[in-house]
Amino acid sequence: MKILKWILFVIFSVASVLSLVVVYFMYNNLSFIDYPYVISGLVFLIFALITYNYKVK
Repeated sequence: MKILKWILFVIFSVASVLSLVVVYFMYNNLSFIDYPYVISGLVFLIFALITYNYKVK
């Protein structure tokens, strides 16, 4: 169960970082923010924090 926790944490963290990197590049190159990427980045960040704080019995 601990392995599943860390696999989910890594997947959610990578997805969050990728989404926020896309937002950063789009804002720097095109001067606007693509809100679906912001929302997905924040949702994946919340999921990563939830899985990180989950206590395995």
